[in-house]
Amino acid sequence: RSKSADREVKRLLSANWTDFVSARDSAMFQLAWAGMLRSSELVGFDWSHVYYPSVGGVLLFLPHSKTDPGEGAWVVLAPGHGVVDPARALRRLQDLKGGDRASGPVFRPRLGATGALAKGTVAIRLRKALERTGVASWRLYAAHSLRRGGATQAVACGVSLRLIKLMGRWKSDIVRECLYCSPSQVMEASARMY
Repeated sequence: RSKSADREVKRLLSANWTDFVSARDSAMFQLAWAGMLRSSELVGFDWSHVYYPSVGGVLLFLPHSKTDPGEGAWVVLAPGHGVVDPARALRRLQDLKGGDRASGPVFRPRLGATGALAKGTVAIRLRKALERTGVASWRLYAAHSLRRGGATQAVACGVSLRLIKLMGRWKSDIVRECLYCSPSQVMEASARMY
């Protein structure tokens, strides 16, 4: 990769989204990245699973999560600042869907559709958006890149591996394999050794 994934995702999130599909994609990408969501989790919840606490941010209940089959899982996202604000992006999308009266799947193929967006569409939309924003390596990305990028950004911000596992609903240490390291980070680590 020519640039770090988190930098490219932030560039994507800073684009100006105005229509339904763009607002949907912005909310989808922000939730997937900040919530470290799998594609199946992202397209598998309804507006009735979205809560906006009075302190800001957003709470999502995922009725189906790979690591909590049958139990579901909660995703807690703090209020954003600047470019990344999943709660604001989700509210913008909800306003386009009828505000507080919005119901059914959060992510749909188009305005007026009743069914949920297909899981495979997340990667397609991500690649299109990355290409449109000028990311040279857009073909290298999959929907899982958002999940990995969120975990990588959390590490860069000093979040413990224990909390990253909790936030991303990882039950094992496989999360370690999801973290990106740039060549400059490896060089810096090597320099600290001697």
